[in-house]
Amino acid sequence: MAQNAQSLITSPAPITKKLGAWLYDILISVAIWFLWGLFTFPLIRWMLGVNDMSAETGWQDTMTYQVYSLFPTLLLLLYFVGSHVRYGQTVGMSAWKIMVVQDDGKPVTFGPALFRAIISVLGIGMLMSPFTKKRLGWHDMLTKTRVVALPEKEKKK
Repeated sequence: MAQNAQSLITSPAPITKKLGAWLYDILISVAIWFLWGLFTFPLIRWMLGVNDMSAETGWQDTMTYQVYSLFPTLLLLLYFVGSHVRYGQTVGMSAWKIMVVQDDGKPVTFGPALFRAIISVLGIGMLMSPFTKKRLGWHDMLTKTRVVALPEKEKKK
């Protein structure tokens, strides 16, 4: 059992699993963004008193709309940070059997998870992970975290 815990801490996730999880999480992010707009856009139109949606009316320049536009980003931060802190993985990471941990193998705490989510900018930093010795993306290096592969479950006979 101790060997499995040690392999969890030391076995970096391959880029293929990271990309697979990233694709799953992009789909979830698009769904969050879409559902936010679907259910709240009529409300914001009503709040602003906008019947004409043409750009000439200037309704997009109001402070109310600009604040409203930030909320889906905050929801996405909540999804990623909450998932990393509570479960150590997002839905996509769970499907690909990978997990985010601190360098010492302990679960990620709120501060590093938030900083990691903010600086990971669409997952571009993970593309450099195959070229580093420890397979870390630049957001992993800055937050002292890493993505590890979970051990495969033994099949029952």
